[in-house]
Amino acid sequence: MRWVGIDEAGYGPNLGPLVMTAVVAESKTEKLTGGRVEPRTLDFWGDLAATVDRAGGDPDRLWVDDSKAVYRGGKGRDRLEQGCCAALHAAGHPLPGSIVELLAALGAGTQEQAELSPWLERDLLVRAFPALAPSQLEDLAARRCLRPLEAEWRIKAVRSVVVGPARFNQELALRELKSNVHFAAFSELLHWLWDLAADGTSTSVTSDKHGGKHYYLPALCRAIPEAWIDRGEEGAELSRYLIRDRTRALELWLLPRADRTNGLVALASIVSKTVRELWMDVFNAYWRVRLPGLRPSAGYPVDASRFRREIEAAARAEDRDPVMWWRNK
Repeated sequence: MRWVGIDEAGYGPNLGPLVMTAVVAESKTEKLTGGRVEPRTLDFWGDLAATVDRAGGDPDRLWVDDSKAVYRGGKGRDRLEQGCCAALHAAGHPLPGSIVELLAALGAGTQEQAELSPWLERDLLVRAFPALAPSQLEDLAARRCLRPLEAEWRIKAVRSVVVGPARFNQELALRELKSNVHFAAFSELLHWLWDLAADGTSTSVTSDKHGGKHYYLPALCRAIPEAWIDRGEEGAELSRYLIRDRTRALELWLLPRADRTNGLVALASIVSKTVRELWMDVFNAYWRVRLPGLRPSAGYPVDASRFRREIEAAARAEDRDPVMWWRNK
């Protein structure tokens, strides 16, 4: 059986990227029966109760929750990065030493593809990643926080898509709606998961809903035109689909606030938020070198407008067109 959680960070901002991540866990391979996938859930917090807790819980355990609960009001960034590092370690990756190494580990492309290159200068002072002491990293790796002691499942892969501002604007012009840009990033992960499902393993994918949408069948048919797609329940609390062909099946569950009820979705939220925060560290550092005293921005509306006003003259002087750093929606 294969379980997947998908979530994003950065849907609402005007600055910085949209990041979407899939976290994959697997148990023993289970072949399909009659082309159907049995609905199954993973008891993430129960199976990991000895090492994992919700945000605000036991400070000696790893916090896995909605990233907005883990990192709130400027506090909890270290716990956010611990969750990201723990996910990578559980999937068999060495711990990255920079955002560029992190992108590579997540299959998210190069610094050019993630649109980091314009802002990543050689001598730029950027917050180190991860911001943990070597002893903390060793302890995190040794504890294997995301490996259950008794349950048979293991985290097998973590993969992200990073949509930088310029690409976001290009896709918005092509697809017209912001929600369509969001679904395009989702489709990249869905194609990757569809390829994984070719091994015959039953695959159940849970994702947060996309901007409150409830009807996904037309978009799914366009995303994977070679598959048969059976529509299940569609409504405010759940939208469910079975995507299948003769050899594989992938069941997709889209729920509101899935990161509060599904541990893999929560972990995907943490990884996505970590990548976005690191990207914004680089972007903010670039402009603060040119404008000493400039207050950094998280990129969300209102404050993003303030940041744009303060950098706009410097951006024109450097021929940095807003299309490369300001998302139109």
